[in-house]
Amino acid sequence: MTPQLREDEIDDLLYAARTGDNDELTSLLSSLAERENASPAEILITAKDEGKSTCLHMATGNGHTETVALLISHFASRPKEEEQAFLDAPNEYGNTGLHWAALGGHLPVVTLLVEHGASVALANDKNYVPLDLASFGDKFDVVDYFLAQSGGLEEENALGVKQEEGEGLNGAVEGVQIDEKGEEEEEACDEKGKGKKKEKQNEGCSS
Repeated sequence: MTPQLREDEIDDLLYAARTGDNDELTSLLSSLAERENASPAEILITAKDEGKSTCLHMATGNGHTETVALLISHFASRPKEEEQAFLDAPNEYGNTGLHWAALGGHLPVVTLLVEHGASVALANDKNYVPLDLASFGDKFDVVDYFLAQSGGLEEENALGVKQEEGEGLNGAVEGVQIDEKGEEEEEACDEKGKGKKKEKQNEGCSS
């Protein structure tokens, strides 16, 4: 049975992951898992915001390697396909945790995700893979890592030649912004408060 989480409980989980508060994250997962008679992994799979972003998105986008490792560890005893689904879960823009880590240039996080089987070839809704986002952001250490892992992808792909599709660099990162603290958030918000954050989180959103 799918865990039933309140919006504020999901917000708390996402916030803990976004700020890298591993103690709070562990405490929340433990209490919610006990209440719902579910595993922490099932709680993590269920906890998504209105833009379908997960705790993994929040941790990877902000470069919290230890938090990412903690999240993945909860799937160690779960079926492999369940872990894979969590690693490759897309948000509403088709971005996975690996997309966000690559865009932010968080090489240790990128490495950890790939080592655990995150798919490097999944494209977002603009048809960009994580390698493209790293390239667009001049995160050359991440680009080099992807190229090394791939055994030498075409260089033009790494250099973002997909601009010819008409979207350009702005299209590649549409829906993701990095604020002054390096925190990444989805832009989508509407007059009904979509993307609403708690006061303790960053306020405001782009339309």
